[in-house]
Amino acid sequence: MLNNIYIENEALKGFENWTKEGWDFLLQNEEYKQLAISTLAKILDLYQRVEFKYKDKYFEVFTSDCENGYMINVYSNAQKDEDGYFLDENIVDGGLCSGNSCDAIEFMM
Repeated sequence: MLNNIYIENEALKGFENWTKEGWDFLLQNEEYKQLAISTLAKILDLYQRVEFKYKDKYFEVFTSDCENGYMINVYSNAQKDEDGYFLDENIVDGGLCSGNSCDAIEFMM
């Protein structure tokens, strides 16, 4: 159960405008990790794409065009190109998750 009023209020707003570092804080805190995963999954369901930081890695999860499921890319840093996409040269891991959106968020963790 949540006992932080600020976190509770942010959860009610769907953590709107939170930074990757904010998500990193929630994901590394066992008390809030499941809340963060379920909220990121809802964002993924709604927008078909979500980015977040976890343990010094940058995650990009999006609906796969070619397969049923989600593509997950893990990057070593947050560098992006002029169009706002992570640089391929910084990929350290990746994969396809055929599960649901929560599974996709947890897949590479």
